[in-house]
Amino acid sequence: MPIIKPVFTATSTITGDVTVATATSVAPTPARFTAIVTAPMVVGLTTTVPAGSFIDENGTALTVLPTLTSNSYATVYVNGVVQPTSAYILSPTDLALDDDVTVGAPVTLEIVTHTATSTSTPTSTLAVTTVIST
Repeated sequence: MPIIKPVFTATSTITGDVTVATATSVAPTPARFTAIVTAPMVVGLTTTVPAGSFIDENGTALTVLPTLTSNSYATVYVNGVVQPTSAYILSPTDLALDDDVTVGAPVTLEIVTHTATSTSTPTSTLAVTTVIST
């Protein structure tokens, strides 16, 4: 006599929604570095301030200048006056100004880096109904 095998059919239905709430914040982080122009820095109509001449806000001397990223920008001040980006070239080794800056003038380099943070919270109202039939 053959074995009797039950046959079941299951049908599931999913209903509901999934929603996601996302909160994003962007925080700027400024860093300022200052140097005083000395006579050897001024050659002709160019002033080149080496990285080692800059100090940070804690008075610590730099060895290299920060590198700009896609999330940062630089502002240069000479004697407290903002300089156009066309008037200087920033590299890791120095800041070259396209002018003869007065000896003794302060040069401030400000780098602002933006950091974005996002938090997503999903909410589900999903329900599953399963019907089993023979």
